[in-house]
Order: sequence, then structure tokens, then C-alpha cells
Amino acid sequence: MAHCFLDTCVVKYRYIKNPRFRAHRQKVNRLIGNRNNTTYIADATILEIPSALGGYCRENNGSLAEYDAMDHEFMQDIADGRFIVRPANKRLYVLRARNLLRLGGVIHRRGLGSTDALIASCALDLAYELKERVRFFTSDQKLNGALPLIDAFSANMELNFIPVPPPPRPATPATPPGP
Repeated sequence: MAHCFLDTCVVKYRYIKNPRFRAHRQKVNRLIGNRNNTTYIADATILEIPSALGGYCRENNGSLAEYDAMDHEFMQDIADGRFIVRPANKRLYVLRARNLLRLGGVIHRRGLGSTDALIASCALDLAYELKERVRFFTSDQKLNGALPLIDAFSANMELNFIPVPPPPRPATPATPPGP
């Protein structure tokens, strides 16, 4: 059985119904729906998801009803056991996250956020606890660039990057015919 740990930036696309993200959503749904996978998230994702979904609604003129439906679906997935929620607030995780910020952010010059470091450290602890490699999925380019550089992560986790499609290009105005 595969143990999959999903970063928040991957999870959110399960709930965003925009056709632009269809392929991304399908990948996430296959991970969650595969009975051979046990799928984990950090408890920090429960707080990050409303922020991510709210950002999507602001950027795309989404309504409160659309936001509420996405958030409700996420919370229902937790209630239905589609995700196993791992606590990310243990002191050990915080210390590991601080070390990841030091190694990745200063030594390797990668821009990492504190919540990203906390979630990745939570996934690493799961690998240590299970004594096997955990498949970690992210769509965050900075995190994806930093984790392979740090031996503890590359040795204990299978790091998977799911790229998000770029935003559509604005239409270029037609050039009027010249004289």
C-alpha cells in the first residue's frame, strides 16, 4: 500500500471546478480514489484550504456560495475519511521545519514559507514513523526545488511535482491595417 502525503497546493485543486485545472483535479482525484493509497494531509492544511479557496474566489470573481460549496466538500472529505489528518504542531515538527527553513532557505537559497516547511516536516515524520518512503505531492515550485537538496527528504520521501497550468495569455489586440 502506498502512503501519499498531499501538500495544500495539491489538495485545493480537487475542489476548484474551473476547466483550466481539469487535468490537475483528475490527478488528485486518482490519488485519493485509489484504494491502494492511504492519503494524508497535515492539520495545517485545514487552515490553509480556506485561504487558498478564498484567494481563488477573489481572483476569479467567485461567489460566497461557490466558496462555501468547495469548503464544505473539503470538510466532507475529511469526515468521510478520504484524508488522514496528521498533527503538524508537535514540537519535533516545528524544530524540523525551522531546520528546513535554515537549510533550504539560507544554505540552498530557496524561498520557502513556514507552513510549507511545517507540512513537509510532517510528511517526513510520517516516513520515519512508518519506516518506509512516503510519496509527497506538491505543486509548489519552491518547495519542489528545495526538498530534493536535503538528504533527509530525498532519502525518505518520493518527491512528486504536479505542475499547475499557466494562466491563459491575454488576447493580443488586432493590429489595424497600416496606411
